[in-house]
Amino acid sequence: MRKAAAVGAAGLAVNLLAGSAVAAAKPADQEPADDAAPAPADEHAQPMIVHVRDVRSGHLDLFSGEQHHRVQDPALAAALVRALG
Repeated sequence: MRKAAAVGAAGLAVNLLAGSAVAAAKPADQEPADDAAPAPADEHAQPMIVHVRDVRSGHLDLFSGEQHHRVQDPALAAALVRALG
């Protein structure tokens, strides 16, 4: 039950931070394209799940629909941990 609550809190925190922190996160699995701009957070209609792989290094897995992205953002990882209380 604690894990389910942690996942729910992480999802809530990501929804709150999605507009700024996730857009600024450095993709770990690919180089960002110079001309590709991230979609605004209000245009993303599907739920998002975040798996914090390593808080210290900031490695996160983002899942939404059929998509999976790995990013590295220590500040976002720390913010998610703080959101759990």
